[in-house]
Amino acid sequence: MTPIPARYTFKIRAYETDAQNHLKISSVFNFMQVAAGLNANQLGFGYDQLSPKEYFWILSRVILDWHGNVSFDEEIILETWPKSVEKLFATRDFRFYSGKGDCIGKATTAWLMMDASTGRPVMLNSNMFNLPVYNIPPAIDELPGKIPEPAVADFSSQRKAVYSDIDVNQHVNNARYIEYIFDALPVHEFTALKHCRVQINYLKEVKLGETISLLIARPEADQNHFLVSATNADEQKVFQSQLFFEPV
Repeated sequence: MTPIPARYTFKIRAYETDAQNHLKISSVFNFMQVAAGLNANQLGFGYDQLSPKEYFWILSRVILDWHGNVSFDEEIILETWPKSVEKLFATRDFRFYSGKGDCIGKATTAWLMMDASTGRPVMLNSNMFNLPVYNIPPAIDELPGKIPEPAVADFSSQRKAVYSDIDVNQHVNNARYIEYIFDALPVHEFTALKHCRVQINYLKEVKLGETISLLIARPEADQNHFLVSATNADEQKVFQSQLFFEPV
C-alpha cells in the first residue's frame, strides 16, 4: 500500500490570530513544528526515539507560501510527510487546507539532527531511517537556498530573548523569530496584503537574556519585498529571511 501524508487538524484559538483576526504566520510555524514532531515520532525518528541517544531535531530552513485567510474558531488541516535525507539535511514538506478543503498554503523545510553532547549536527544517510516512499509531488519544488544580504539596512531594531521565547532545547523557538520579524516590519504596509512567501534560514541559536539586532531592508525594485536579518552581540549572524507580500 502506498503511504499517504499524515494529516492533523488544528482549531484556531484567539491568541493565534492578529488584530485583523487572521491566523498569524508565527502560528503556522507552530503548527508545522507540532505536526513534524508528531509524525516523526509515529515514523520512529522523533523526540521519543532520539532523546535517549542525546539527539534532537532543529529546524534549519523554511520556505512557506501562504494565501490563507483563516480566522478564530475555524479549522486548518495540515498534511505533512518526510521528503528526503541528504548529508546534513532531512527535508519535510507541508500542505495546508481550510476546513472547507481549499488549499491555502504549502511549505518545504530542512532539518538538522543535533548531537547534544557535542553541539554539532549529525551526518545523515537514508539507512538511519525507515522512510516511507511517498508517490506524491513535492509541496514546493525548490529547496531553501541562500538569501541575499542587503548592502545597507533601511532601519533596525533590537530584541532581547526573554522567558517566553525559550523552548525545551533552551534557545529561542523557531516560531518566535517569525514574531520578531513581523514586529520589526512597518505594520501599516503589509496588513492589507494577504498573500505572502516567507523564507527563513536559521544560522545560530539565541539563548535566554541575549540581545539581537534586526536589520531590515527593502529592495527598491519591489516595495513588497523585505529582507530581514539578525546578528548577536558578537556580530554573528543569527538568521536571514526574506518576505514577499502580494495583494489578494
